[in-house]
Amino acid sequence: MSEVKHFKCPSCGAYLEYQPNQQALICPYCANKVDLEAVQPAEQTSVEAKPETYTPGQLKEYHCQSCGAQIVTGDTTAATRCYFCHSPVVLTDRLSGSFKPDWVIPFAIDREQAEQHFSKYLARKRFVDKRVFTREQREMFSGVYYPYWIGEIEGEAALSGDGVRTSSSVQGNYMVTVHRFYHVEREGTLTFRNLFRKALKANDRQLTDGIQPYTLSAMKPFDPAYLSGFLAEMRDVEEQSAAEDMQQEVERYAKPMMMEGVRSENVNGTFSFRPVRTRMRYVLLPAWVLTYQSQGKSYYYLMNAQTGTVCGRLPFNTGKLIGTALAVGAAVAGLLCAGGAFIW
Repeated sequence: MSEVKHFKCPSCGAYLEYQPNQQALICPYCANKVDLEAVQPAEQTSVEAKPETYTPGQLKEYHCQSCGAQIVTGDTTAATRCYFCHSPVVLTDRLSGSFKPDWVIPFAIDREQAEQHFSKYLARKRFVDKRVFTREQREMFSGVYYPYWIGEIEGEAALSGDGVRTSSSVQGNYMVTVHRFYHVEREGTLTFRNLFRKALKANDRQLTDGIQPYTLSAMKPFDPAYLSGFLAEMRDVEEQSAAEDMQQEVERYAKPMMMEGVRSENVNGTFSFRPVRTRMRYVLLPAWVLTYQSQGKSYYYLMNAQTGTVCGRLPFNTGKLIGTALAVGAAVAGLLCAGGAFIW
């Protein structure tokens, strides 16, 4: 069964939305505040779909409980709004079984705060095209939960080899060079925590990495109520793939860590790192997202919706940039001419 979940206000029956500034579900009509612990999802609506286990890329139909319209989604959409009545909906079959997140960091920055932050950010960017944040563009400013894998890898490391340390000094009329030879044997247990990997292939890693880090102490056990009123994507990167990528990363760090304190300038020998325990957590992390199309190019801006850290690619106002360059060039040319006239 394809399930659509809504959260109804117990006072007026409207659909509740999660508000970051109050850390609770709020009714946009009667302003009723409902704690997540007390909220009960409205009766789920569904249509027949087989098989019951969700498969990414599989075509399914979802219908809005409020107006009955068909909900059109992408392959990885897990929470959205009805296109017709704008009611928030959570597609629960895309958040169940192996696709159920372990944790979520709720939005801490609301839409108004995000818009203010972005406006201040643009004000400092003199040559950015300010049309990127017109009233029409602000309507496209979206709060999105993105999927990540967070890993912890513990492994046994071993280093064995021969090294040399060279020193030189002047003694009378001679330059004396001393070579000290060492044999190095080291073993130890290394643990790497809070390794992040995007769990959505379509995400730009440079952008998503650019808004890190998140404060993981704010993670909450996953509850679909946190998603009400926001967009959310489900993962399409398998746990094993993310774990293997993390293991390759920690292997690059393991050898320098084992070399710390070694007196030799370099060590020729063998090094090994063998993972013995890997713990993976599937987490949804919040971001405010803005997209802008200009001259056939797409520009993206992301804000960490917990800390306010920003990263993005924004279009330049070419006319303003050229005008400023010409004005500066003319001013420099004028000063050079004036200086030349004074000299002559």
